[in-house]
Amino acid sequence: MADQIDKNSDGEIFLSDNENLSYAFVKKEIHEDNNFSTDVFSVYGSDGTLLAAFDSKESAIAAIMQSGLRYISLH
Repeated sequence: MADQIDKNSDGEIFLSDNENLSYAFVKKEIHEDNNFSTDVFSVYGSDGTLLAAFDSKESAIAAIMQSGLRYISLH
């Protein structure tokens, strides 16, 4: 019984530690122009504001982390 973790107290600590973090997510968007189609990975803030767009998901996630935001997956 001594090894058990109190899940309630851990959750409270987690929330208070990350309270000031801002979150961002990546959305894949397909753009077609004439005979050329390309995927664009748009970065949105947690409030839905478009922040940037990249040609790869990895670049978008790296930019989120480098800017001090926290990446969240919506899947």
